Amino acid sequence: MPLPEPIADLELERLLGAVNELAASVGVAQARAAPEAFLERVAELQGQFAALRPLREDIELECRLLDYAEHRFTLVDEARDYGRATEELLTASLVLASAPELIAPALQRGVVRLSAVLSEPGVPQSFGRLLRRLRELARQSGSDDLRAWVDGVVAALPD
Repeated sequence: MPLPEPIADLELERLLGAVNELAASVGVAQARAAPEAFLERVAELQGQFAALRPLREDIELECRLLDYAEHRFTLVDEARDYGRATEELLTASLVLASAPELIAPALQRGVVRLSAVLSEPGVPQSFGRLLRRLRELARQSGSDDLRAWVDGVVAALPD
């Protein structure tokens, strides 16, 4: 007998929808030109995450974030969509910066997905950005496992 589908978490879905909107509305160039507005919105979303986190188990949040990353990459139709998916994951990692242990697996999933399509235009840059962010999260969290994972990926890259 299959397991029942988890009950939808509307608050988390709304938060991740807002993350996607922020990532779509403010590109890297715009964020650099007007970082205050971007950072203000990130701070607002961080507050929303801080309010909903105590009401959920960490494992549930981690699983939902992994599903979010996986779903986002399944929506890719053309090469440029990988960049959009990466921006969304990077923006989510800023919003969930207080919980690097929860968002890191989603970023790892993104790195794995991108590693399979490194020959696509723009993908190596997206791959590198996610890997750099994971390295930052490893330092921030002090996770030896995450640091070892990142180091392993870097060591596996061709020269």
